[in-house]
Amino acid sequence: MSTHVVIVGNGIAGMEAALGIRAREPSWPITIVSEESDHFFSRTALMWVHSGQLDHRGIEPYERDLYARKNFTRVRARAVGVDTERELLQLTGNQDALSYDRLIIACGSAPRRGPWPGSDLRGVGHFITLQDLEWFEKEVYGAAVRERPPRADAHLASTTEDSPYLHRETATAKRNRPLERAVVIGGGLVGIEAVEVLRAAGKQVTFVIREDWYWPMAIDGRESAWIAERMREHGVDVRLGENVEAMLGDDDGNVRAVKTDAGEIPTDAVVVAVGVIPNTGWLTGSDIEIDERGGVVVDDSLTTSAANVFAAGDCASVRWHDGTQRPEQLWYTGREQGRVAAAVALGDDARYARGTWFNSAKLMDIEYTTVGQVESDSDRRADWFFEERGEVRSTTRIATKDGRVVGFNLLGRRWDHEVLIGFIEGGLTLAQALDRLHEASFDTEFVPPLVIPNKARNARSAPDGESA
Repeated sequence: MSTHVVIVGNGIAGMEAALGIRAREPSWPITIVSEESDHFFSRTALMWVHSGQLDHRGIEPYERDLYARKNFTRVRARAVGVDTERELLQLTGNQDALSYDRLIIACGSAPRRGPWPGSDLRGVGHFITLQDLEWFEKEVYGAAVRERPPRADAHLASTTEDSPYLHRETATAKRNRPLERAVVIGGGLVGIEAVEVLRAAGKQVTFVIREDWYWPMAIDGRESAWIAERMREHGVDVRLGENVEAMLGDDDGNVRAVKTDAGEIPTDAVVVAVGVIPNTGWLTGSDIEIDERGGVVVDDSLTTSAANVFAAGDCASVRWHDGTQRPEQLWYTGREQGRVAAAVALGDDARYARGTWFNSAKLMDIEYTTVGQVESDSDRRADWFFEERGEVRSTTRIATKDGRVVGFNLLGRRWDHEVLIGFIEGGLTLAQALDRLHEASFDTEFVPPLVIPNKARNARSAPDGESA
């Protein structure tokens, strides 16, 4: 008997689930519901589209005929509810509810909205969705914005006012003059991406971060000091330890300044980059359990509290290494969860086993790699730290616990995370990891190798926050 699978979301988790099911069941009907876009795209590459280095097609990993070749049915609509007893997914507008035999919720994240007065002014936005990209490009380039395909939601059924995929009018168009300066609020990866594309466009940028250093959840004060230094060298006005109090508008409803506890910062636009939240508001009132962070609570098989309903990706609240239950909002974890959700929907006894954490990024022009557990915690994990200054500038921070390496935080060079994961899972000591660190080098041919002097190698490991 045919089994109808409905997937909410066509990001990495949703597409991996769809492809995994189709590989095993060529005849099962698979319907993919997406409010944001017609085609699966790489969200982490939005900045390259904004800066003109890639076009929209360039960030789509699959050919646009994938849906037809795989016999996927695509529905452009906003999901607004689930009737788990009758197994129906409810949609906006006049579209009929979709019946399902298996439902996979992979609806991703939405930008966290600014909590300050004036956050709804024209010219205030985010940089998470395709619709955010459209707004941000028009805000920065105005009438000169590069030619784009028709709006992604030109044929989209009516949506709701709380949707993260609504299009917004720009302050630039209302003022009828080019954007000259902007403020970015929030010290994380999306914030630094917004800063970078604004500087690439030649705009004045003020980066407001309420913490004492940039991205404290991922890098320490020593590492952050270098990032802030590089941003300032690129012409960014970095404001650390400032708290936003309000957005101030002009008589036409356009943002004109950001008010902080240190004064007013004149601006033509504001990018709010204070994190993301699971895009699960539409599940309110259903019998699908949602945790306090907004994540869909799942067990190790990614099964929710409702029969035949699964969740994967940014919106799924999974078990972490420390025993807590919360969403994992990374591309590669979404990919793996999508594969597990597909297997479970097919009837396999599959489990999502969260492996050793890793991530990588580029902070302005500084490479960043993190592997394992490097965050501070109550057990006073020890840090070994070395800063290289020469032809290459880099920092190497290795976290140890009970004499074994548990994490790496690395800036300025390129590293193979799989080799570093092997060091951690193999139980290497600090000395062993330093001896073999060259095995993980991913630098290009003409980059001189990292040389750590014996004095630095033999330095005593120090508690978090202190230099070795």
